[in-house]
Amino acid sequence: MIIGAIVWFIIIIQKKTTILPPDQTLSFEQVGREHIGLNDSLPKEYNSNPPSSGAHYGSPANWAVYDYEVNDKIFIHNLEHGGIWISYKPSVSGDVVKELKSIVDGFGGLKLVMAPRPANDADVAVAAWTHVYKFNVSGDHLSDQQKTDIKNFYKSFLDHAPEDVPSFMGGVDPKEAK
Repeated sequence: MIIGAIVWFIIIIQKKTTILPPDQTLSFEQVGREHIGLNDSLPKEYNSNPPSSGAHYGSPANWAVYDYEVNDKIFIHNLEHGGIWISYKPSVSGDVVKELKSIVDGFGGLKLVMAPRPANDADVAVAAWTHVYKFNVSGDHLSDQQKTDIKNFYKSFLDHAPEDVPSFMGGVDPKEAK
């Protein structure tokens, strides 16, 4: 009886501490999972910006922060493995990039990729498999709310994808992908 009460208490506490994604999170239908080459045409157009599912390169990128644009088809594979992709317009301030990198570092880089992406339709976008949270930055810094929202998105969607792949599984150097 005491053990049952303890288990019940733990379940109640866990339910109250569930992290919810930001209200502005958008959800999308999955548009495929097939592997294609980097230069291949898409069998079906992506339905989100940045893409959050769909045809992708046969290997994911190494979990890392990149200072150059990476082909979407590579990062989509990271999403399929349960990872989170943070992208930003190259026009955001260096301080915003440092703050985003600090968030990545705060999670130990666990299943995270980050890179500039000129095709973003918002200053910052955070993607998981079939989910995207994006926003514009006012000024040269992220607001405290935006930082919290990115962290909550990560906690909400990490490892919520079709393939359960351990975080230590490596990928490819995007510059070496062909």
